Order: sequence, then C-alpha cells, then structure tokens
Amino acid sequence: MIEFKIGDCRQLLKDVPDASVQLVITSPPYNIGKPYGKYKDKIPLNEWEALIDEVTQQVYRILTPNGSFFLNLSPVPFGEGKEILPLPFLGYQIMKQNQFYLRNMITWTFNNMQNCVNRLSGRYENILWGVKDINNYVFHLDEVRVPFLTKNDKRLVGKQGRNPTDVWYFDRVNNMTKKKLNLSHPTIYPLPMISRIIKMSSDVGDTVLDPFAGSGTTLLAAKLLDRNAIGFELDEQYRHEIQQRLREEAKPKEALKEETEEK
Repeated sequence: MIEFKIGDCRQLLKDVPDASVQLVITSPPYNIGKPYGKYKDKIPLNEWEALIDEVTQQVYRILTPNGSFFLNLSPVPFGEGKEILPLPFLGYQIMKQNQFYLRNMITWTFNNMQNCVNRLSGRYENILWGVKDINNYVFHLDEVRVPFLTKNDKRLVGKQGRNPTDVWYFDRVNNMTKKKLNLSHPTIYPLPMISRIIKMSSDVGDTVLDPFAGSGTTLLAAKLLDRNAIGFELDEQYRHEIQQRLREEAKPKEALKEETEEK
C-alpha cells in the first residue's frame, strides 16, 4: 500500500502511530534557495534546525525498536561570505539530541554538478544512518553485496560478494532525465541508491516513510520492492508528478539494479 498526503510533515507525522514504521529515508531542504514552490528554502538557520529537530523527534517516535533513519544532507554555502556550512554535522547533533545512534555517515559521490570558480567543486553529500538501538537493528548485508574487485581469485569461489563501503557512487538525476520523465522537482534521488537503503534496512511488507517526499523516489522504490510506503509533501504541484511516477515507472525489479560498481 502506498499512502501519500499533501501537507506540512510536522503535522502529518503526528497522525502516524508509535513504532509503526520500519524505515525513514528523507532529504529535507538544504536552506539554499532552491525553487520548491510553496516552501521558502531560505529561512534563518535556527528555524531550519528547529524544523529538522521537530521532524526527527517524530521519526524517533514512529520507528520500530529496530528501525533506521537515513537523513541526507550536504555541505552548503552560507552567509554573506558563502562560508561552507556542514549541514551533516548539524544533522548529527540533532539526531543525538533525539536519542539516535549513528551507524554510518555515508558519503554519496557523483559527477554531474556545476564547477566552482573560487573554491574546490563539491562532489559529495552525506547520508546519516541512525538507529534507535545500537545492538538491534535491521541490516541485510546479503541484499546489498557488491562484486569483488579481484575477478579470478579462487579463494572467492562461491562467495556472494563484498560488503559495500561507506562511500557510494550514484550519479545525480540530470536535467535530461528529468525532462524525459516529465518531472519538474529540482532535486531527485537516484532510484538505485534508495533501493539499496530499502533492501539493506527493511523487509518485504515493512513500511517505509519519507516526510519530505519531493518527486516520490522513496515511494517508487518501496513499491518496486514490495514495501508499504507513506510520503508527505508540502506542495500540491508535486502530487501529479508522484502519481505519474508510481503509475508509469513501476518496472520490474531488475530496473533497480545498481548501475555502477563500487570501487
């Protein structure tokens, strides 16, 4: 079952029952002025932190005891001098304040992004993996193993593959792909990356939730992997895009196969 609602996630999360969700995956606005429509993506930093804190409080409440919270954040230019603000560090502090344990800080790397002229060009974001219980959480390693680097080592015969590292390479969804899919949302997750998280940290039939659903990638990946999903999105303009994706991109599970080998 896929459930999708338009509205402020801070209010909608209050209607989700305690301990009813196995996995939360989300990427909130980064407060850098992206054109999200109804949401103003440029607010005082303390208001942004309050938003993430309020959402994180609710996420902790609705997660099962062995559930996981994957929070995608990025270093961003901030203030008059455009100093780099490490949002993932602020996210970690907020997670700790709300009793989460950090299991990994994943580095998501990619190529297709604008080049900077007065500093090094950014080519990564972070995904904070938090758990409620450091000794009890779902982790299906065999579901996400990657090929061995050595192809002809006889010692590897019969082995299933190796554990992915905490550095992931998935290209961003570029403008050409957005146009092909008829999508207008400015930031869209790579479907194979969200697939990896869902396979790693949930079971078939579990419920996955995304409080900042955006273009609906989390909902789509959950549907393709036979999970239930709940998504909240503030702006009505993305309802049609999400419904379209759930209808038209529901391909066989092979479509979720990761496109690049990890190095």
